Amino acid sequence: MSLDAVRNEIREIDERIIDLIAERQRLAARIARLKQEDGLPIRDGPQRKAVLDRVFTHAVESRIDPVAVRNIFEILIDMNEERQRECSGDGNLP
Repeated sequence: MSLDAVRNEIREIDERIIDLIAERQRLAARIARLKQEDGLPIRDGPQRKAVLDRVFTHAVESRIDPVAVRNIFEILIDMNEERQRECSGDGNLP
């Protein structure tokens, strides 16, 4: 397989990752509505910890850098919290 072919495969994976992040953001909007209905705060420390612990463990099992994966998911969680704030009228996203 050529270098260009492998790079094209990576590009396709990158696009799928972006699509999955977009789906995660759409779900964050649904979560915002549910939290608002139940009077819950946007930030959920125990849930955040559970997600970070889960992805760390899965990364270890998948033999990839668990610290890097946890860092990526911290960013994703921050993005979701910002989306939830926006859906609640408190954020700064479009």
